Amino acid sequence: MYTPKSLDFGNEVLYQLRILNYELMRVILLILLIAVSYNTFSQKTKGEKIILDTDFGNDCDDTGALAILHQMAYKGEAEILATMYPMNDEWGAAAIDAVNTYYGKPNIPVGTYRGSYEYKGKHNDFYNSKLATSFPNDLKTGKNAPDAVLLYRKILSSQPDKSVTIVVVGPQRLLADLLLSKPDSSSRLDGVALIKKKVKQLVSMGAEYPKGDEWNIKICPDGAKLVAEQWPTPVVYAGFEIGKPIMTGERLFTETPETNPVRVAFETNPGLDERKNRHSWDQTAVLFAVRGVKDYWTMGTGQIQIEVDGKNTWTSTGKSRHYLITKKPVADMKKIIEDMMVAPPKP
Repeated sequence: MYTPKSLDFGNEVLYQLRILNYELMRVILLILLIAVSYNTFSQKTKGEKIILDTDFGNDCDDTGALAILHQMAYKGEAEILATMYPMNDEWGAAAIDAVNTYYGKPNIPVGTYRGSYEYKGKHNDFYNSKLATSFPNDLKTGKNAPDAVLLYRKILSSQPDKSVTIVVVGPQRLLADLLLSKPDSSSRLDGVALIKKKVKQLVSMGAEYPKGDEWNIKICPDGAKLVAEQWPTPVVYAGFEIGKPIMTGERLFTETPETNPVRVAFETNPGLDERKNRHSWDQTAVLFAVRGVKDYWTMGTGQIQIEVDGKNTWTSTGKSRHYLITKKPVADMKKIIEDMMVAPPKP
């Protein structure tokens, strides 16, 4: 059958247009996939949203915990929303601000305790005043820091639902007061409702498994008891036994400059061993809060009972709380933690 050349040409044009359209659709789909992947990656690199509640000054592991938190933030594993100081002295908030400033993050909010609670143990100023007065920081004194409970409410109200991990490595006074807080200009929700809506989990360096008489709990037993019984999200305890065998700090004296505030905090601590190490209680809590159990730990579940004197006991029945169980060898954990403790600030 005779086919006009013009018809052949028209068919060829249509065929080429189909090919062009197909290739164009492939390019558009590829661009969309790249955009979605980039957006997902960008969200992941923000990491775990962390508020660190730390009683700087009495022990040097608090500074080690803040140091490794900054290093994980550099890697995109964590986003530091705020740092809180639960004690009633004037230097702690400024000392925390000095360490944040050393790591290049002077604008991280620092809240301080404004109440009058009388703790059941002495809080020593082994390094707070020295860091506050000898290292650059904006606060200079805790008198210039905002009320920590109000700051908690402000920060939480601005975050996505169930997105924030709070890590408490000191007494739980601020958390108890947050639970009891009333609606304010930051949120119409009371403390329990605000926590339930915004907090993903609470990680506590405190207590001991299967029973104990740990410092962070016993200096504010009523606060710890309230948190254990009424906190409305999952709670994980990195107990006294988790950080005790992991001795870190010695490399600060050989691998970091004398101008490192974490090194200064360790230099002033009377509890260092002969190799200039200290137990890594607070570092393990922060490490878990950011990275989870990984191959570092496993996790147990039970109910923690806290007595009026701060002593604790774990049972297998009742409201579920969680506790870490050691898995990875101590030497490996020491290296993981200390590698970050001695790492320099990022410009």
